[in-house]
Amino acid sequence: MVALTHNRVDGTDFLSFYAGGRLAATGHLYDTQAIWKAQFEATGRYGPGLLFIRLPCFALFLWPLAQASYGAARVIWLAINIAAVAAAVWFWPGSRKLAAIVTCWSFPVFMCLGDGTDTPFLFLWLVWWRRLELKNRQVWAGLALSLCMAKFHLFLLLPLLLFRHRRWSTMRGSAIGATILLSVSFIGAGWRWPAEYFHVLTLPGLNPSRAIMPNIHGLVSSGLEAPLVVLTFILTCLAILKLDYTDSTIAALIGSFLCSYHAYVMDGVILLPVIMLVIEKYRSRSPAWPAYVAALFITPIPWLAVLMRGF
Repeated sequence: MVALTHNRVDGTDFLSFYAGGRLAATGHLYDTQAIWKAQFEATGRYGPGLLFIRLPCFALFLWPLAQASYGAARVIWLAINIAAVAAAVWFWPGSRKLAAIVTCWSFPVFMCLGDGTDTPFLFLWLVWWRRLELKNRQVWAGLALSLCMAKFHLFLLLPLLLFRHRRWSTMRGSAIGATILLSVSFIGAGWRWPAEYFHVLTLPGLNPSRAIMPNIHGLVSSGLEAPLVVLTFILTCLAILKLDYTDSTIAALIGSFLCSYHAYVMDGVILLPVIMLVIEKYRSRSPAWPAYVAALFITPIPWLAVLMRGF
């Protein structure tokens, strides 16, 4: 066991990704002591809550980056994240001008770039999903969507969306992508990784600062948490069943985000497609209030209001 007794400070999320890349295919990916040791050796510090909480396949994808020094890898990672955001704007199938404005004003995007998290990639995968579906390339759209398994807890209602609206080819593509990712995970981490992964996900302290979560778990008291999650889940399911595909997509993404347990301001990046879809659909309609509500979330106001709850 590694005893670390000093320099015990939290770093950015990239510190956990870097350590995960270093430990890919070693059999110690979900060993807390091994993660902390890798972080300490790389930077002279470690984050007690910065464990690797992605599937093993994503650690394998990070392995090449983790062969560089931490400082160099951090710069490269920042450049890759900026490129992912720029690509999402470029490939948005609606108004590229609107996409650029929404993204440049997005407080969660800047939080992501500063923290070194991987959420900008989810933004890109969602954009590709939307774009490929509109081009009637359903299987490829499903493959893009399967990459959102990196943070699967933020998308739990999307299977219902695809099923309700008979997106069978998209579901097939998602199943193919998920099978590939899980197979790579077993190849890279052995047969025991699901149990080890579940153990890490259930560790106390993995969800710190609940008050600054921009979802039901962070915005209401503990007594109201469970009933509001159930109510939101039911209402979202009804919306998915009753609305057209675009509005159902909006409802599924918002409902999944609100009901998710581990979510912070950085994860608000996955709502950028929602904001753009709402503005594009409702800005020239009457009533136009959905577009105005969506526009509010372009500004830093709601996100800063959530962060201020932590003080």
